[in-house]
Amino acid sequence: MIEVNYYREHNRLTVKGHARSDEFGRDLVCASCSILALTMAANVGHMEESGAVTEPVVVLEEGNAEISCKPRARFRDSVKQTFVSVCVGFEILAHKYPEYISYSVHGW
Repeated sequence: MIEVNYYREHNRLTVKGHARSDEFGRDLVCASCSILALTMAANVGHMEESGAVTEPVVVLEEGNAEISCKPRARFRDSVKQTFVSVCVGFEILAHKYPEYISYSVHGW
C-alpha cells in the first residue's frame, strides 16, 4: 500500500510504500505515484531556481519521497496551487484504487 500525506500548512508531501498492484515494472499504480512525486519535485526545483521558495527538501528514494518548501510571501498562493494540482492526481488514484493507495490531507 502506498500512503500519501499532504501537509497543507507546511507545503509538504510524503509518499511511502509500494502499491504491489502488479509485478515490478508493470505496476501502473506505482508508476503513476512515482511520476506525480517526480513532477512535484521538479516543480519545487523550478520554484527554487526562480526564487519563489526557500528551504526546499526533495528526497526521492525507492518507496519513499518527501518534498517540501517554504514559499516567499508573494508566492504563497502559486506554491499552494502547485501542491494542490499535483495532489489532485494522488486523490484520483486513491479514489480509483483504494486497495493500493491511501491519500490524506492534514491541516486547514
